[in-house]
Amino acid sequence: MRIPTNQLYNQGLSAVLNAQRKLVNVQNQLARETKILTPADDPVGKAQTLGLDDKIGQNEQFQRNANLLLNRLQRSDSVYGNITQSLDRARVLMVQAGNGIFDDQDRRALAEEIKGIRDEVLGLMNSQDENGDYLFAGFQKRTEPFSKNPVTGVYDYNGDDGRNQIQLSPALRVTSLEPGSATFQNVSANRTVRFADSTGDVSGFNARVVDEAAFDAFHRAQYNKTQDPADNALGINFDGANIEIVRLNEAGTPVVSGPFPYTPGEPIRFEGIELQLNADLQPGDSVEVRLSEPSQNVLTTLDTFIDALTRGGLPSEYYQSELKNALENMDAGQAQLAATRAQVGGRINVLQNSIMTNMDLAISNKETRARISDVDYAEAMTELTKQDVSLQAAQATFTRITRLSLFDFIR
Repeated sequence: MRIPTNQLYNQGLSAVLNAQRKLVNVQNQLARETKILTPADDPVGKAQTLGLDDKIGQNEQFQRNANLLLNRLQRSDSVYGNITQSLDRARVLMVQAGNGIFDDQDRRALAEEIKGIRDEVLGLMNSQDENGDYLFAGFQKRTEPFSKNPVTGVYDYNGDDGRNQIQLSPALRVTSLEPGSATFQNVSANRTVRFADSTGDVSGFNARVVDEAAFDAFHRAQYNKTQDPADNALGINFDGANIEIVRLNEAGTPVVSGPFPYTPGEPIRFEGIELQLNADLQPGDSVEVRLSEPSQNVLTTLDTFIDALTRGGLPSEYYQSELKNALENMDAGQAQLAATRAQVGGRINVLQNSIMTNMDLAISNKETRARISDVDYAEAMTELTKQDVSLQAAQATFTRITRLSLFDFIR
């Protein structure tokens, strides 16, 4: 049978190209380290591989989130630890300040150390991370969270109550840090009053609560939770014989206590609190006082006690009242800080468990992907050798066949 020359060449070329294509396919599998080069090679396997790649990428992001959060929680726990040590030292000094043999000079020496502690704690409360973001400002991370109000003399919180939540798995979100308002600012405090202003000779007073239940009830009835301290102002008005306590900055300045007689040189008592004025009231005089906030910053506790230590000549009963308030307010502040530290510790435990779980999932997903798509090098090298031999055979055969001619037999 006669075989056309064109057909002969086409069949030979087809055999060579087919062998070459198979060889290149094996080479690509080795180069790309996968046996699924296109979806057509294994449609089901390719779909599974894409799904696993997505899971692996998602898991890597969760691990990055976890590492960032762990760094932030550990940094905050270190700050909390330093603040705790400082407040512990301040409380020790408060207890020492109750020593009856200490005179005004000794108290002023203690006040200087407490001032240093106060400034140190303020700096720690305004701690920043490596990016310059404030740790305890809530969502207001570029705003310094704590500062002293020059009008009220107390420490204000300038951040918000926001709590960032970080996703560590499809179903797990962990709160990053508590805002400073929850840890340092809204600390329960003993209620009292503070001097604000006067129309006469009075420029200050000593105050002590003599009936805590009565004054707490009066304070709760009169205090309005507001950012404006003037809204919690009371007036002590003297008409020459009697004293009335009126509500200022309210229509009609309603009387909230009194009238009751006033004796010059004697303390004023009303609704469970006693005030010792530093000057006698004259007819028509008025003294403005402000109700203290039922919660305050722990720094305000330190500031108030520093004032008591440096105020010379403070009578013993008023000093003991100041000391009692300082110790009780300090205990409340330390308890609140300890509760926050416990929350941080719990979050670190959850976080570490999540990191281990994510690592296990990463290993499992990568092993599954390897079984589906990764190339078997021993099998691939064997196939490469086989296809290389096939290509050489096809090329040699094509060369021999294309040389067949009657002229080859003419000698």
